[in-house]
Amino acid sequence: MPYVDLLSKEDYTSLFYSTNTPFGNVGSFDPEKPTIAMIHPQHMDSSWLYPQLDDPRLRSRYNIIVFDTRVTGKSVYRFNGKYDLWVTAADLAHAFHYLGLPAAHFFASEVFCHAICRFAAIFPEFCLSITLCNVPAQSEMKQVFDAYDELCSLWGYAEDLETFEHANKLLLSYCASPTSHVDTQDDIIASWQVEYPPWKRGHLIAFAQVCLNRTAMTPAELAAIKVPTLIIQADRNPLYPMQNAENLQNALVNVPGGAMIFTVKAEIGFITIFSASIVNQAFSKFLARQPRSYSHVRRKIDPCDEVMQTALARLAALKVDKSIMSRDPKSPLSFSCVTEEVRKAQEGAVTVYSKGQRKAWSPLGMDGRPLRKFSERGDHWLQSDGADGYSYSVVDKKQPAKEEKKRSKLGLKSTKQQVAPPPPATSPPRVAVPLPVVELLDTEPVSSVEQQIARSRRMMIDPSDHSVEQQVIKGSMTKVMTQHATAPLARMLR
Repeated sequence: MPYVDLLSKEDYTSLFYSTNTPFGNVGSFDPEKPTIAMIHPQHMDSSWLYPQLDDPRLRSRYNIIVFDTRVTGKSVYRFNGKYDLWVTAADLAHAFHYLGLPAAHFFASEVFCHAICRFAAIFPEFCLSITLCNVPAQSEMKQVFDAYDELCSLWGYAEDLETFEHANKLLLSYCASPTSHVDTQDDIIASWQVEYPPWKRGHLIAFAQVCLNRTAMTPAELAAIKVPTLIIQADRNPLYPMQNAENLQNALVNVPGGAMIFTVKAEIGFITIFSASIVNQAFSKFLARQPRSYSHVRRKIDPCDEVMQTALARLAALKVDKSIMSRDPKSPLSFSCVTEEVRKAQEGAVTVYSKGQRKAWSPLGMDGRPLRKFSERGDHWLQSDGADGYSYSVVDKKQPAKEEKKRSKLGLKSTKQQVAPPPPATSPPRVAVPLPVVELLDTEPVSSVEQQIARSRRMMIDPSDHSVEQQVIKGSMTKVMTQHATAPLARMLR
């Protein structure tokens, strides 16, 4: 998988990407075709854009490049507390510059919709149009914010497979369609277990904070978007209600012809995965109405300083802050808009979560794969096979043996009969797991004060509180059994 290095004095990251060309790089792009740039769904990586990459309506007509952000997928980075969605947009712009890519049509979903909106506002020379799927609120809704915040702690400090898979199931209920196939559920959970195991919980919170700490774009920033825009929104998704799409549509006052909304009949779930066919159809028809563009290699590429300095000037004008223009244009972190308090809190949370993570429990086997499939988690060794409900029924086997000895002494025939061995047991068919129903009341976006309180709470997590207390009893077996027998009584007397 190819990548592009973004180097500066205070920052380093390698953004991994892939394309729909035979060799997976941009050198094989057809210059006669337009280019599409895509960012993956919120909790996944670029490999989960396969429904778009494999669709002939897009694959055969366009050059497609898909990116991992610096905190997702295979990308390598050195975390900095300045990271926010403005930096995500700047990462893409730097990648476009160094790869010599032409202006492209952008496609994103969930929280990365707001990153693409920022990109279109300050890097219009790289953007031909934007398509946004399942637009979330500008700032996270209160109930969703609290749920994700608690889930980070449950997920990152899980001490056993049952607890970890319970956290997986909770997140799956927010992301997967209720009618999704069992194999798709297994694949999604497997990718999460590989990408965000407890021993990489610092990586988990680094990405989570980008979503939880995001702030709303101002009307002036949204008015700076002047490219054709399509919004594809699910009609019955409580996490991304239709009101979000309508609010964004009304705010994009300078979009030619106005932003368009296409409604998909879907509930919970990534519509780019579970409703991929209808999404791709709407996207391809939208692109067909745009002016024809090409992907010829640019003969003259302006220095990075000049391109990014112009973008910094645009950002400074939008933020009404002239100091932004004095920042290093070669660093994507120069486009950060977080305050000093947020920067320190984000770095502190990553430090706290990273403490002792290399000794944390792992849901992966020696081969680096999950220990079992998510749909097989009910196959526990403690199965109630006996009539009394226990795994092993206690049956008195001495009685039949005595009767057989008496019959043999009297010269009688044995009552034993040759019974054919039972057929080998077959594993029960795997069925999709019923997911918890997500019911969210209409809530207001989380306030800056509530975000600040949550950031402070993350920095006070004590990893020792999540460690499993293990007691080793030394001595003879009689002493061990005696202590175990008296332990319940001692607990009752406390």
